Amino acid sequence: MAFTAYNFLILCALFALPAALIAILRPDLRKILKLTVPASVPFAATEFLFYPSYWRPKFLFDLADRIGFGIEDVLFVTSLGALTSTLYPFATSRRAELPQGTGPRLPLVRRGAVPLVAALAATAILHALGVRMIYGCCVIMAGVAAAILAVRRDLMEAALVGAALTTCVYGALCLAFAAVIPGIFDLAWNTERFSNVFVLGVPLEELLYAASTGLVGTVFYPYVTGARFVRVQPVRDP
Repeated sequence: MAFTAYNFLILCALFALPAALIAILRPDLRKILKLTVPASVPFAATEFLFYPSYWRPKFLFDLADRIGFGIEDVLFVTSLGALTSTLYPFATSRRAELPQGTGPRLPLVRRGAVPLVAALAATAILHALGVRMIYGCCVIMAGVAAAILAVRRDLMEAALVGAALTTCVYGALCLAFAAVIPGIFDLAWNTERFSNVFVLGVPLEELLYAASTGLVGTVFYPYVTGARFVRVQPVRDP
């Protein structure tokens, strides 16, 4: 079987590349990944909401048909979590500055759990109501981001810029994916059942998903830890 048959695995590899590059070039941003990567893992189990109604990629060991999600889902959500949480500070030459004397670990865990549990609960509710979850997830992530911004208005610019940057990078990665596997959006996506609108060759739903993940992914870490995004000061020669 040709390697391109495992199309979802290829997509995961493409999304892992920019996240890994950011981590290599900006070691100071790796602390963000220690929170956002584990926090993204539970969402791998939501694949059954999308497969095969929204798309039908090939999974290793056919796990999506067996248990509802696959290894690729874990790889994808962790790569996307890493990318969305670090793309804004990387692209704008900012760092995450933690407040002086950070509090005990347990309150931080609780603060991080609230938006995650709220998102999963809202997902269950919308699914029970029969909402198409590619749209429902976008609404949920935008809602979680709005709730965070209601208490952290200083993150508004970061959220909007992060959403725009994520949409651009996500779209570019989708185009690279289509270049590796020509016609992939016709082969593995059920676009005709949804809007069937393409933007520069990328399904509209994918770009909506990108924008909403970028929105919430950018603000999650600073919300949980109380960090602020501050400009990286250039190193001056003595």
